Amino acid sequence: MTISNNDLKKYSSLNRKIKRKEYQLFVVEGEKICKELLKNDFEFESIITTKDFQDEFPLSTVCSKKEIARISHLKSPSNVVAICKIPTYKINRKDKKPLIFLDNVNDPGNFGTIVRTLDWFGYKQLFCSKNTVDCFNSKSLMASMGSIFRVNCHYIDFEEFQQLFPQHVTFGSSLTGDNIGSVKLETNSIIVIGNESNGVSKNIKEKLKNTIRIPGNGKAESLNVSVATGIILNELEKLTLKSK
Repeated sequence: MTISNNDLKKYSSLNRKIKRKEYQLFVVEGEKICKELLKNDFEFESIITTKDFQDEFPLSTVCSKKEIARISHLKSPSNVVAICKIPTYKINRKDKKPLIFLDNVNDPGNFGTIVRTLDWFGYKQLFCSKNTVDCFNSKSLMASMGSIFRVNCHYIDFEEFQQLFPQHVTFGSSLTGDNIGSVKLETNSIIVIGNESNGVSKNIKEKLKNTIRIPGNGKAESLNVSVATGIILNELEKLTLKSK
């Protein structure tokens, strides 16, 4: 089986968000992440490999390295790429975990690392403002290391999000909030984590009842957003341990 020029053209356009939306497809690159894709029964249109990797991916279409380079978003293209279908996720309103909402987080590497950290702590869904980076951006996918196939990302206006979870208590990350170690967090908490440079946006901040901060003793201006999210998730994990 060979790949057509039309398909090559279509797949190579998927580095643009507008084209991912148009075709409802995105590109996954790399042997390890493609194996994670198959392990999680994620729906795909095509897996494309060089001849050397055909035995590891028996359902694949064999292409030349040059053809894969046309599809790849990397400076050094992988030998394996998958063309995946963008899924339609349903929001789980009975989720027993605290809920994480990302507000205008725009660095794809940070986003992917957050998804990977959520997966580590057993979270199945993530909520994002509509101006947060696309979860199917190639850099987001690479940074998630396959966790994107286990964490459902929902893009939603914050007001609509709050209406879905009216009993949840809202907290926003801040440099001037209450020490996270002294705040009584609950499993029905919503934690809003803001933009890398500007924090939580003003319109969302006005809707929050509480703010929390991660205490530090050094001179750094702030924490990287993915590192801060990891610390917050670790604090939230203590709730689970206490309830056992």
